[in-house]
Amino acid sequence: MGLDKTKRKPIEKKQVELSGYESAQRKRFLRSEAEESEQSKAA
Repeated sequence: MGLDKTKRKPIEKKQVELSGYESAQRKRFLRSEAEESEQSKAA
């Protein structure tokens, strides 16, 4: 049902230039890269 999912806090992400033709794998990679940079800034 999705009721067990925790709410995510919105993360400010730096804009990555996307052409609109990125694969799902590429999008996941870019998202993880952005999250890593956010975590390294916070630490």
